[in-house]
Amino acid sequence: MLDGRLNVNVALNRPAYQADVYTDPWGSYPAANANDGNNNPHMHQGTCAITTVVTNPWWAVDLMVAMYVLGVRFTNRDGSRTSADVVIMMMITTRKKWT
Repeated sequence: MLDGRLNVNVALNRPAYQADVYTDPWGSYPAANANDGNNNPHMHQGTCAITTVVTNPWWAVDLMVAMYVLGVRFTNRDGSRTSADVVIMMMITTRKKWT
């Protein structure tokens, strides 16, 4: 059992998924960029996960085991002209794969 006070990133490099993937001339921004341990906020350096404009965007990470999560930390991308509305929804599932 992990002690929740250890400040451990349990999402680091775990399988991540999002509604879709935004692509521009500089590259694409898949879900795995959000939990790769790189907190660089400059999107064109390939460090951000971004979706296209969709009605209900979502991002998810599979922690691979059930655990108590004490907190979640987000870094917004630098230079964003819009504010990021983040809704945190945690769910427990026995699903093996996100679709």
